[in-house]
This record gives sequence, structure tokens and C-alpha cells, in this order.
Amino acid sequence: MNKKDIPINQYAFETKNLDGPNEEFLKKTAPLIGYIVHSFNTLEELLNSSICELLFDDHDGIGLQVIYRRTYADKVDLFKRLLIGQQTGLNRKMSTFEKFISNLTEVGKLRNQVVHADWESAHDDGYTLCKLKINAKGIQHEYIQFTSESLKNILKLINETCEMFDQYDEEKQELYR
Repeated sequence: MNKKDIPINQYAFETKNLDGPNEEFLKKTAPLIGYIVHSFNTLEELLNSSICELLFDDHDGIGLQVIYRRTYADKVDLFKRLLIGQQTGLNRKMSTFEKFISNLTEVGKLRNQVVHADWESAHDDGYTLCKLKINAKGIQHEYIQFTSESLKNILKLINETCEMFDQYDEEKQELYR
């Protein structure tokens, strides 16, 4: 996905598309955004279940207490640390561990960009206001170009990451053999 930063001068709303996106753009992207949200929620539930199982195999109550009110990124970090501890303790490695954690992290970032984008500011070319940046370059709006294709790619990555939980389960079983 392409990104561009637009400096904010005196008036922050001058860089926004105040007319909003056209209907054609909304018809193409709205269903994909919905599928991204739906699939991501499925992924997060798989993550929750896996954390609970790592903490206590026969009772989810303790795991649910541990993950209660944690952000998705916090859960990924906890999951990663639990798996590192498990692999270290057994002196064995899961072959897909790095890729799995990388995908979980990337999916969280992409989902946040999609869900927290200011879709009413979307331009016809798909550039949509995603966040405010304040740094040495000044105050800027960061725009990300969302297209039907880029949203489909995000959805595909989420679904592939969900499927990685099956491989994770197999590799986890192999650790104990």
C-alpha cells in the first residue's frame, strides 16, 4: 500500500477530502472492510484460545483472567513470550514460529489502519487519512492508499494467519514428542 504525508499548515481540515468518497469507492471497499473486521475477530479468538491453552490445558478461567482487557498487541506479545519459554524449556524450536508471530503482528497493524481510517476523507484514488503525525518534519496527515486489491490482500493475510493456527497446533505437539 502506498503512503503519503501531507503537511498541515494553518488549518488541519484543508488536507482532508471534505466532500467524502464517491459512491463507487464505497461500494467496492465497504464489504471488504466488513470482512476484514469479521476475519480479524475470528483470528483474535483463535489467539485467545491458544493463550488460555498454554496457561492451563483443562480450564480457561485463568487464561481469560490473564488476557482480560489486554489489547491485541499485548496478547501477541504474551503469546510470543509463552512460546519462547516453552521452546526454551524443551530445548526445541517450532519451524514456523518467527513467521507466525510476524504475521500476527502485521495483521494487527493492518487491521488498525483499516478500522481507524477516516473513511469519510477518502479520495477517489483510495488515499484515506489514517493518522496524525507530529515529528521533526512538523504536523502531517498520513494517508494510505486503500484499493479493493490492497484490502483483499489484507483479508488474505488474515485468513492465512488463521490457518497458521492449525500448523502451530501440529508443531506444538511435535515439541513434546
